[in-house]
Amino acid sequence: MRYLFLVFFILFAGCATKQFEDKNAKEVNLKSKSDVKSLEDYTKKALTFKELKLKYVKPTSFIDDGVRGEYVNYDINGTELGKFKKIDKNLAVYGNKIKIFDNNKTVKLPYLVYTASKKGNLIAIVFENNGYGIYDLAQNRLVFYKKSDDAITAKYLGAKPIFYNSLILFPLLNGTIAVVDANSLKFIRNIDISDDFIIDNVIYVNIVNDNLIMATPKRVVLFNPNFLIDYKDSIKHIIDYNGYLYVFNNEGKVIKFDSNLKKIKEKDFPFASFFAPSVCRGNIYTVTSSGYLIKLTPELNATVYKTGQFDTDAPLRIKGCKIYNQNKVFFIE
Repeated sequence: MRYLFLVFFILFAGCATKQFEDKNAKEVNLKSKSDVKSLEDYTKKALTFKELKLKYVKPTSFIDDGVRGEYVNYDINGTELGKFKKIDKNLAVYGNKIKIFDNNKTVKLPYLVYTASKKGNLIAIVFENNGYGIYDLAQNRLVFYKKSDDAITAKYLGAKPIFYNSLILFPLLNGTIAVVDANSLKFIRNIDISDDFIIDNVIYVNIVNDNLIMATPKRVVLFNPNFLIDYKDSIKHIIDYNGYLYVFNNEGKVIKFDSNLKKIKEKDFPFASFFAPSVCRGNIYTVTSSGYLIKLTPELNATVYKTGQFDTDAPLRIKGCKIYNQNKVFFIE
């Protein structure tokens, strides 16, 4: 019995450690630059996003695990933000404070801020306690606040609130979208898209071709007042481009959907674990955990590039045509 268990363990462990490989991958050597002071998003292994100065400062302690070092946050002009980190093109957050870049104003709030977005004088905020609110910069106060149910969940690639006509959609940590009328400041309804006992937070929400598309790590949902369509999968990343959705799952597949959640095409990269994808010059790029750079056309025609330039054990993030990795920026094409 112990022998059978050992064989099973070895086989299972072997499968679990397999990584994507492509013998036909094209060799590529990307141009790079080090120590660039620009405020960009980085990701650590826990998928917690942070804005970093590209120069890593080693800690003075004996153990250097690449996590305890100091990173310095900058605004878009290269000015140090101190402990604030950027969460939106106009906003940075630290604890219960939000810094607004365009007027260099700092707002103090009653609760810790998880994420936020801004339109005009209004800042839509999701708090760490799974509450949500609206701050009016013209009135210098929180004009709306509502507490949702407590969330037992890991914070996994959380989505930001979005403004849609007179509505604000708040993606919460318990798999719920809260809808609030920004004009009347009245709560309208909750849209619950989590169907698991273990609650998942919302990782994606957007309006695509006038359709409301939402997702948790387990489910993509198209919501319409008259119907609901969903697609269940083990979801890692979602992007939308030119009216289509591209879902990257945990099994190495990329699935293209139209805005009605109809599957158009699927591409399989066996055992691939993807870093967050990005669009560059009309194509979609991602990097696998084994260091391959993958280029996907909108039709999911793929070109795989091999390069030994990436340190995939370090923070890596693609944004536009740049790949930020450790203390370097790599330039696509």
